[in-house]
Amino acid sequence: MSLVEQAQALQAEAQELYKLLDLGTAFPWQPVLIGSALSGLMVDRDLDVMFDAPDANAAIVLDGLATLSRRVDLRSVDFRDERGDRRPTPAITDERFYAVLHTDTWKIDLTFWLHVVERPHVEEALNLQQATAEQRLQILHLKNTTPNRDSSAIYRTVLANG
Repeated sequence: MSLVEQAQALQAEAQELYKLLDLGTAFPWQPVLIGSALSGLMVDRDLDVMFDAPDANAAIVLDGLATLSRRVDLRSVDFRDERGDRRPTPAITDERFYAVLHTDTWKIDLTFWLHVVERPHVEEALNLQQATAEQRLQILHLKNTTPNRDSSAIYRTVLANG
């Protein structure tokens, strides 16, 4: 199977998982699919979803995670309260609740942003959909062969260098 066919098959699996999770009924905020499941440049079973959730609190997020545990067979859940000095960057707007879920085959990243601001995640994935066939193949190859990769750096490099 070619890298492109593999990416298409993974994207189809991701869409099925996304439907099965039915995140819009597990949480009171609108889920937004981001990352490689949106761009179509998948090499791993990794589903990324974000929510604008300014009224989120730990109890609501944890209740939603419990709902998900009844929909899919979760092997692990890592829940993080990343507010205040625990946020991932110095920017106050990057406060969030963050959960990483694992099934036997999938890693599911859920980010609940506590500040509603413009975020580049969706635009970046949509821009990647517009990459040429050659660029997409190059990105898939680099993602497939680079251990501990920074996918965003790969995207920027390939798109900037044609």
